[in-house]
Amino acid sequence: MRVTWTGRPRPESMSSESFRVARPSRLSFRLLGAICRVTPCELRTKGGNKGNNGRRSPMSRSGRKDQPIDRESGPVPVFVDDLRRLRGGRSLQEIGRRMSYHSSTVSRRLTPNVLPPLDFVRAYVVACGEDPEPWERRWRELADAEPPPPPPRRTGRARLVAAIVAASLAAVAVAGAGLWWLATRESGPVNAAGGESPPAVSAVNGFTWDVKRMLMNVESRQWTQAAGGDIEIWANIPCSPGMTEFFVALRPEGETARFRCGSWQHHEWTAVPAGRHHFYLWKENDGSAVSGSGVLRSSTEIVQIPKTPVP
Repeated sequence: MRVTWTGRPRPESMSSESFRVARPSRLSFRLLGAICRVTPCELRTKGGNKGNNGRRSPMSRSGRKDQPIDRESGPVPVFVDDLRRLRGGRSLQEIGRRMSYHSSTVSRRLTPNVLPPLDFVRAYVVACGEDPEPWERRWRELADAEPPPPPPRRTGRARLVAAIVAASLAAVAVAGAGLWWLATRESGPVNAAGGESPPAVSAVNGFTWDVKRMLMNVESRQWTQAAGGDIEIWANIPCSPGMTEFFVALRPEGETARFRCGSWQHHEWTAVPAGRHHFYLWKENDGSAVSGSGVLRSSTEIVQIPKTPVP
């Protein structure tokens, strides 16, 4: 064993050879302990890996990263993983502030083991600046799907064959869900055009509408049309502090349009098929309520369906 003097200056009479022994002995360990009590032989401090007088190092204060999700484990993990990717570069704190949720609650809801609640999914997608309607359809499909019955107990070769078949079916299901999502997702909202004032409409080709104290989203009254045509929506909603835009989407099918605040904006949906329709209006959930008005005009005759009052 060789001990190197690291503290006070070594006396001249004390050479390195005086500390060289054939093998460690109890006396040598006692001597080493005595040296370490008066010299900086030990750099570790009490409290494990805590330094700086008990304070944690900057690395220990860093937040946890999302654990990766196995997208081949089922459609619910695929759905939750897509929700995570929708966040982009935004932090959980920023998304939680927009949703009025704590960041730990947002992180807990985005675990792949359980399908998150529908109201959470809506608020989360809106906080990410996207249209919640396609995500709501995916959520309802997952919620309505019945869990498969437990497989019968098998042994030997039969169990191996069953496992291979189950894995193949799961891979096909996940691939189909991914292709469906890629085929149905929207490429992004289009920008509405500016205008001086909306056109005049009658009861058979349109209607006026008002928004009073919208916190996050509202739905319009519904209408039916016997023939296909074009739908044009005008809107003017003043901005709250920090708000610059809101979104309008035609339902059940139609692209999303981005409207600017504080002036008349309009967008036209062409070749809208015959049937029953409504439009969806939403903004970022920043805790403030906004009010405004607008006009819907159709190129074909429509029949309005009054909204049922809430008791």
